[in-house]
Amino acid sequence: MEKEDKVDMRDIADCVDVKNIEDNVDIRDGADCVDVAENTLDLRKTVSDFADRVMDENDLPGVAMGVSLGEESFCAARGLRDYTRKGQPDCAPLQESDVFHCASVSKLFTSSAIMKLVECGALNLYDRLRDLIPELHIADKRFEEIRLWNMLTHTSGLGDVSDYHWENPLVSEDALGEYVLNDPECVNQTMLWDPMTNPEFYDPSAREQSLFRYSNVAYEMLGYIVTLHSCKIPGCSGLSYEDFVAEYLLKPAGMTSSTMKTFAREGWASEPGSMTADNMARPHCRREDRSIVLSDHYPYTRQHGPSSTLTSNIPDLLAWGRAHMASASGRQETLLHRETYDSIWRSYATVPNNGEKMGLGWFMRKQKVSGSDDIIREYTLYGHEGTDDGFRASFWICPELDMVTVVLANLSGAPVKRINKRLFEAVARQLSY
Repeated sequence: MEKEDKVDMRDIADCVDVKNIEDNVDIRDGADCVDVAENTLDLRKTVSDFADRVMDENDLPGVAMGVSLGEESFCAARGLRDYTRKGQPDCAPLQESDVFHCASVSKLFTSSAIMKLVECGALNLYDRLRDLIPELHIADKRFEEIRLWNMLTHTSGLGDVSDYHWENPLVSEDALGEYVLNDPECVNQTMLWDPMTNPEFYDPSAREQSLFRYSNVAYEMLGYIVTLHSCKIPGCSGLSYEDFVAEYLLKPAGMTSSTMKTFAREGWASEPGSMTADNMARPHCRREDRSIVLSDHYPYTRQHGPSSTLTSNIPDLLAWGRAHMASASGRQETLLHRETYDSIWRSYATVPNNGEKMGLGWFMRKQKVSGSDDIIREYTLYGHEGTDDGFRASFWICPELDMVTVVLANLSGAPVKRINKRLFEAVARQLSY
């Protein structure tokens, strides 16, 4: 299919006979089956007690978590903002509203920005990378067949970032473009496979056989595509990637404490020991002797914004999840149109190491829960994990229960995904049916 053979994004779900990973429940309908009011007091105590157990069972400097059910939210924070100040007069306990680096959870915002541009006709999921960034020249010419959907689903064959250079943060407006167009990590790419060997986008019989390789490089390129094509939205004269995300995603979702421009936060510093911000968790790592110290650098540089640099907090991320579920259900299309989620939350590939499915920017997994009535139910969740130096993040939503669960920790390697699964289980088993 040539570039000019545009396909209306809303028609994709109808022309691809791929089974949605939800077998019995419409992913957009869920809130009606949960009686939140009846469980409010018990759930608040459940989340609080669970946070206490997490701190008892895990040697963490700090952890924040939250659950949203409908419009009700339950949050908790334990530990310290800066563990190295423990016992000192200026030692500050971690607060529910404290800001964390969210690492690859950022990719949900990049993919949503792309889908916003697809909805308005500025982009098409079948567009070639070579046409979207004409000035990009990669040594391996096989890159010319990479499609937009390949990049969103980690099936492009592009390699990954080898060094983020957190020690040398770049903050100039052109940092992302310079990286994509000139950095050897991008232009000297050797493709991991020929994109043409992957199943075609409209081949339902082979879709889940697509080769998968996680690529942060692909997401930096997606962010640059947002910068280049944002001017095609009616009324928009063109915005940087970060400003587009702020205007079209953060603002509509009510995420007032979030930004991709960490460098602009008051009191932020590349060296954690020099930070003066009174609302930001500091990054920590564990030495071989098991002692916990501050990381050498806060993980930020502007050329890796699209893959990695969202800074946010529990209340904002819960709002992000609620906005997506409201949009997907059609209750209020705050972020994207209802029918867009028919394409986003479909399986395009299988993740080799854990069997999860890959949607358009979203990972998808199933989780079984034994309820208070001893009936085992299986739910489908959509979300993303985040891992960077000094931080771990875990964000998942369950439209069937109208539930969002988020766990953030300020320690490299903290087991936040396991914690999030246990949190979901603890809450889900209490819900009335």
